[in-house]
Amino acid sequence: MDKKILNKNNIFINLDLNTQAEVFEYIANKAYELKYTSNEKALIKGFKQREKQSTTGFEDGFAIPHARIKEITQPSIFYIKLKNKIDWKSLDGKGTNVILALLIPDTPSGEEHLKMLSSLAVKIMDEEIKKELQNPKSSLDVLNILLKENNEKEQTKLKSKVKVVGITACVTGIAHTYMAEEKLLKAGAEMGYQIRIETQGSKGVGNKLTYKEIEEADVIILATDISVEMDRFVGKKIFATKVVDAIKDPKKLIDKSIKDGKIYESNNTEGFNNQKGKKAATNDSPLNHILAGISYMIPMIVLGGICLAFSLGLAKAIWGPESGTAGPNGEYKWGILAILDSIGGAAFTLMIPVLAGFIANSIAGRAAIAPAMVGAFIGNDTSKLASWIPGMDAVATPMGFIGAIIAGLVVGYYVRWVNNWKVPKSLAPAMPIFFIPLTAGILISLIFIYILGAPIGYVMSQVQAGIEKAYNSGNIGILVGLGLGIILGAMAGFDMGGPVNKIAFITCSALITAGVQQPMGAMSAAIPVAPLGMGLSTILFKRFYSEEERGMGIAAIIMGTIGISEGAIPFAIRDPKRAIICNVLGSAVAGGIAGAFMITDAAAHGGPIVAILGAVPYGPMTLYYFIAVICGVAVTTSLYGIWQMKDAGAYGSVKEAHVINLETLKLEKHEKILQIKEEMKKLKENNGTEKEINILKNEIEKVNEQYKINVNIAKKDFMNINKKEKEFIKNSSLKKDIKFISEKYNSEIKTLKEKSLSKKEKADLSKIEFKDFKQKLNSEILKIKELKENEIKNCNIDLRKKYREEYKNRI
Repeated sequence: MDKKILNKNNIFINLDLNTQAEVFEYIANKAYELKYTSNEKALIKGFKQREKQSTTGFEDGFAIPHARIKEITQPSIFYIKLKNKIDWKSLDGKGTNVILALLIPDTPSGEEHLKMLSSLAVKIMDEEIKKELQNPKSSLDVLNILLKENNEKEQTKLKSKVKVVGITACVTGIAHTYMAEEKLLKAGAEMGYQIRIETQGSKGVGNKLTYKEIEEADVIILATDISVEMDRFVGKKIFATKVVDAIKDPKKLIDKSIKDGKIYESNNTEGFNNQKGKKAATNDSPLNHILAGISYMIPMIVLGGICLAFSLGLAKAIWGPESGTAGPNGEYKWGILAILDSIGGAAFTLMIPVLAGFIANSIAGRAAIAPAMVGAFIGNDTSKLASWIPGMDAVATPMGFIGAIIAGLVVGYYVRWVNNWKVPKSLAPAMPIFFIPLTAGILISLIFIYILGAPIGYVMSQVQAGIEKAYNSGNIGILVGLGLGIILGAMAGFDMGGPVNKIAFITCSALITAGVQQPMGAMSAAIPVAPLGMGLSTILFKRFYSEEERGMGIAAIIMGTIGISEGAIPFAIRDPKRAIICNVLGSAVAGGIAGAFMITDAAAHGGPIVAILGAVPYGPMTLYYFIAVICGVAVTTSLYGIWQMKDAGAYGSVKEAHVINLETLKLEKHEKILQIKEEMKKLKENNGTEKEINILKNEIEKVNEQYKINVNIAKKDFMNINKKEKEFIKNSSLKKDIKFISEKYNSEIKTLKEKSLSKKEKADLSKIEFKDFKQKLNSEILKIKELKENEIKNCNIDLRKKYREEYKNRI
């Protein structure tokens, strides 16, 4: 184990702390002092959220609380030995006095630290180590015990008649997974059984069970708090339970599994998926399910966007701005550009159903995927939507990603409701393969075909008619052009390929055929603003994005350059309020400028590519076009970044602490209300009286009232302290300090670059050697940049500390 993760500064013996909350607060304060975290409140919240999933208190007085959050700047382990035992809701019901707290950064490098830290959980299964940790004489003793290398035990292989295999998996995959594995292996060996355990944890899948081992097993134990893939266990004897049961009494669990295990039949959902445990362990908000769907949609967007961007860009560069990927006259329909165009188009067609299917899957599992995908596919195909409104010939606008979200949520919650029905055991296998897809698929399809399609299509057709009428009137001056450009731009930035965006694009495309090219000029300038703005924000405001989102930002920039607005969809769904408003404003600015300057576009396409290739006439109009796009992107990027910074506050600021405090208050209110509602539900099921139910309703009102009082107090305290902090920062040396830090590290980067190879040295190296040299140089530069960012962050934190502490003490 790395000494940076555990050192004498992290070891505290004989502390007088009396509650779990005091322990968390103590660790958070020390972590903040040691600069392991930029935010104590966030760390405390991370610990508490983990405890809500399941207790981290084990047996014999040990607890391993852990938090994985972005506010942790350095991975670390804390050892705390308490004077007296405290309640930790431990598995053995006894008190806890030894705490090993794990702090893990939520970054790609965090995965490596997870592997290291997970091994700690296995270490304390050793009886000798536990005894030593209970009675250390000094910090040095603790260090020697925990840093001592311990060869991983091989999986137990014994010759016996009974063969047991199993899987252990907890929600976070850090401690419980590997402790359960160790317990089961030890218990199985003592009972004389041959036992093999597969782990699904932070290290990935460990000791994966082979087909032969599964085939020969007498029973398969699933000690999991999450759903696992079951297809490989068809026809085998299965026993499912929670992971804590394997830790608490593994021998009893093995005996019970042999005695009470049941044969697993395909599609039989009874008794193995631990749905209750899964549901309790995850945030069940619609937004979380939507974000789960986005994670599956992103590869589709990247695949489709890059294929389309490359094929369309190259085709227009070769054959002109109005040409397609099959050539000017369609003579290259089997050429590589046309094929890439087809692949990109297929990916974008599937993108909407995939989003819907995996939103539904997040809510209700695999049975919900197919009907949600079918519904979203139908909603995105205008030929399948009934135009029952009088005077309306056909629906012209697809539902887009808005329809996908509707389909995913409706189908997901419907399937979850159906899954709660009590059906005869003989009918249970037919539910997920017959009843659910049939009813859910038909239901969502009918909603789109007969209920939503026509009204949305009618409203959009009226908007289309209004835009066409305005442009065909022939009275387009600067002000009218500005106004219409703002409208078209706002529509382009609203839903990126959805009904609003699509009707604006269809209208502009239709007007080109009538010889009116100004609308497409405004639309063309507005189309790339959302993807370019969102992509640039991931570069300029890295603090607010994960590694995956930054990668998506690069893809969005490429798509935006070629005029594919769908690159901004993940950002709009992830943060709808701020992202959509900023996209609309930026796109409206771009469209307004293009409209005022009467910019024309002869190609039914958008993005800088059309200006580069001449669809926008070369000369002053090209210049005006790029000014429009740049202004729009600048508005979106700067507004979105400033908004995020304003909401989050500077590193270590009172604002940052206040935002986290408000989130904590809101979460606590939500949890209390959920608990009361659960009590109300039980009362109703048990025929509780009206009076008892009304008492609980009053409790909900009290919780809401108390929440409002707490928020008002917090806001008042924040405003007073924030004012003092701003005044202090204004007169402080912060700007000079940041400038000094930046110059110091920029000088190091400059020195590194100057040490680059001469022409002669380059010539002496092979291609592989030169590539290695460049990679090492770039890696060193990246490390220096990270050091610079961390030093600036810590400078902010140190300077603002007293005001943050004052706010924290008041609340």
